[in-house]
Amino acid sequence: MTESKPLQEPIHYVHVDEKICNGCVLCMKACPVKAIRVREGKVARIDDAKCIDCGECMRICPRSAIKALMGTKHKGGSVPRDYFTAVSASTALLAQFDEGILPNDILLGLKRMGFSYVHDQTYTNEMFNVAIELFIKEHREKDDAVFPLISPICPVVVKLIAHRFPSLLKNIPPLLTSREIVARESKQRFVARYYGCEEENIKVVHITPCPSKMICIKEPIFQGSSYIDEAIAISSIYETLKKNIQSVDEDIVLHHAGGIGLGWGMSGGEIAGLDLNCLAISGLQETIKYLEKVEMGLLSHIDYIEFRTCPVGCLGGPYTVVDKYRARHNLRKLIRMFGEEKRVKYDYVKKLYDKGWFHGVSPTLPMNGPLKQSSISDISAAIEKQKKVQQVLKCLPRKECGVCGSPDCPTFAEDVVEGKAILKDCIFLRNATEKNGKTI
Repeated sequence: MTESKPLQEPIHYVHVDEKICNGCVLCMKACPVKAIRVREGKVARIDDAKCIDCGECMRICPRSAIKALMGTKHKGGSVPRDYFTAVSASTALLAQFDEGILPNDILLGLKRMGFSYVHDQTYTNEMFNVAIELFIKEHREKDDAVFPLISPICPVVVKLIAHRFPSLLKNIPPLLTSREIVARESKQRFVARYYGCEEENIKVVHITPCPSKMICIKEPIFQGSSYIDEAIAISSIYETLKKNIQSVDEDIVLHHAGGIGLGWGMSGGEIAGLDLNCLAISGLQETIKYLEKVEMGLLSHIDYIEFRTCPVGCLGGPYTVVDKYRARHNLRKLIRMFGEEKRVKYDYVKKLYDKGWFHGVSPTLPMNGPLKQSSISDISAAIEKQKKVQQVLKCLPRKECGVCGSPDCPTFAEDVVEGKAILKDCIFLRNATEKNGKTI
């Protein structure tokens, strides 16, 4: 009998600075997966097993006590100088600069920073738009087709679905995201072929507006492993990039997309390139509300929904520099300048699609996600646990105050059953029993 491998510890880039945190519970109440506790009025603690790295706690904290690391090192640590480094950037980066600085200037600035190869992800965004249309056309022909389909682009949405709405995993198309396609092609096609490098000597870096894209590199839900090797925050390279942009004097064209590919940084940008019945939803609470509607079957008449948990889309990510509304203004001007249309050729993309160029992920269940196969005994234990939770809940005053250290009464009841809290942690229950001379 072979010994099973121990489960790998969850990786997260959001952490609490205990020197600043005063235990105010605002982050605990805001967390969509109830991953934060504040016991005995002390500092907030994040349960890494539950955290989905949405960054909502960072946004809500009035003391800026919750922070995220600015970069990740993957597959063997930092990129050595003898490695060939390719870089792709989130579209949100292109909206972080003043008028007069065009996407091509920013890509050239990245090249001046020392990256060996710079890939224009906005062009791949437009290719992904065509691929989604083709997939939906195929999907409609199936007898068991489910609608609406849900965009796989935002990793927070994918993790949120895996944790809270697992029945909707089948609504996510089994297509590689544009950032993963860029990384794969940088390694397998462009760099290896045109620069003569071995694939193992190529490292791909993604410049990201949020920590969740760092996590999906190390723990991809639908893939065995990511094609991206490292991710760095927009804010951590912004000043250096700005100086390099000012020094750009090359006459090289690296940007090839139209306005459709550029628009992906803001909410509605992805679906702007689709000739389908679509919705664009942004903001965490709105995302949860509409996922609940999808789960109830209320939106089955919709073809495709673009969800972004950050306000106004990726422009509202915690790693951005410019105010999100200013960035949206900048992006809209760029879209008008480059035209509200795609520049990719439909027939070319269709040939790639037919060859499986966009596929490469599990169509239903995550390979490294939080879901596990449940046995009959697991289900029975869960039912028994839920009965105990309901019994505890009947004893509680349902004030939903969070003073106990749990975000609400139902979660506190679960914590009690799991042995993570005790009944007398509820101040109302404790006061009532002490007044009556009873013990809990």
